[in-house]
Amino acid sequence: MRQDDNFSYLKLDTNRFKTWDESLKYLPFVKGSTISFGGEWREQYQSYTHVNFGDVPDNFTSENPHQIMHRVMLNANWEWSPKFRVFAQLNNTLRFLNDNPITSTLDQNALSLHQAFLEWNIHPNLSIRLGRQEYTWGLERLMALKEGPNTRQPYYGATVKWIDGNQKIDAFIANPIKQNTGIFDDVRSSEVVAGTIWNHTFSKKRDFFDVYYFFMESSLREYYLKKGLEARNTLGTRWYSEKKTFNYDLEVAGQWGHFNDLSIQAFLFVYDFNYEMKRHFFLGFSGNWVPGDVSNHDQQLNTFNTLYSRPPFGQTVSLNITNTLNISPYIRFSDNHKWMTTLRASLVQRASLRDGIFTPNMSALLPVLGRQIESNASGVADIFALDANYFANKHLTFQFELGYCKAGNYLKETGPGKDVHYFATRAAYKF
Repeated sequence: MRQDDNFSYLKLDTNRFKTWDESLKYLPFVKGSTISFGGEWREQYQSYTHVNFGDVPDNFTSENPHQIMHRVMLNANWEWSPKFRVFAQLNNTLRFLNDNPITSTLDQNALSLHQAFLEWNIHPNLSIRLGRQEYTWGLERLMALKEGPNTRQPYYGATVKWIDGNQKIDAFIANPIKQNTGIFDDVRSSEVVAGTIWNHTFSKKRDFFDVYYFFMESSLREYYLKKGLEARNTLGTRWYSEKKTFNYDLEVAGQWGHFNDLSIQAFLFVYDFNYEMKRHFFLGFSGNWVPGDVSNHDQQLNTFNTLYSRPPFGQTVSLNITNTLNISPYIRFSDNHKWMTTLRASLVQRASLRDGIFTPNMSALLPVLGRQIESNASGVADIFALDANYFANKHLTFQFELGYCKAGNYLKETGPGKDVHYFATRAAYKF
């Protein structure tokens, strides 16, 4: 998140020799203010066989696309004084080689003002941000940058940040920005999301505890082929560690509210444990239990809404954890410096046979009108993925992804249900 970049060491050590990129930070500007510049250039190649399990619109020319995903983001930070600053960021994302129509603004947004906010530091521990900005918390199971796809998700919002020692509290209210594919044509969404997140760091600084609350109101979501007005509350907690021999991550959340005349009662349980068997080599076991709707004929909706989450199974398949029971063993190599490589298997089933499955942005993946709606099949997919990241230096990173998804019986009964092969390679330069 470039808005949180910290180059204060350059102010503290004015005699330090500056590299070319450091010379772009804290440039003298009008009336004693300073301005700094930064940016990122990223290119990504992707290749799919049977994208979306072969379930593509009729106007697609191929279900086996390959594409180049281009992204350039430039940012500027104008500090009027220690108390006031303005941050702005431009975004340019384009898709090449793929002749299929663009169906997602995550693929392309030719030019947009991605972020533009004013920050006022009321007190050393307290600040307010107003304007166009990004949000991310935790492992992005509810609020995500969506860094993996081509275009990241911004919001119009107001945010209050408080930090005091080992305590942090964020509170916000915002409208997601509906991004379009053209030039400066994004608009404010009708959805409203608000929340507060409290983070506590324990004394050894390797164990953490979060408590969060979110409220969302929307008429854009659909549940089992029904649309309506949704007002949903989410209350959750997360316990996690990092950089130890044994690491853990446990998250539990409950939801309540209403969707049309239905009462919402849903919950989420996600876990991740890993153990360093040998220096830098970790054996892990993760998964989730996120039940779906129990019945289409009662007065309740039990489908969990993951709000604005990241793709939990990577980019091999656009599948969410909602209404799934998933077990994911993995092996990871991480030297905390140059490499992070993970080999993972995810065995995914429907948690409820009376509910469908969803994409990460909570669009209905299945069922689809005009096809078989009901199914007693539970198997969704077996996903096998390799993700390798190499951090060459502070500027340059490379990523390689290889994925295979074996379609389960539910996908075969209600759609084409073809197996998916995925390959991607990515290079990013940041300054």
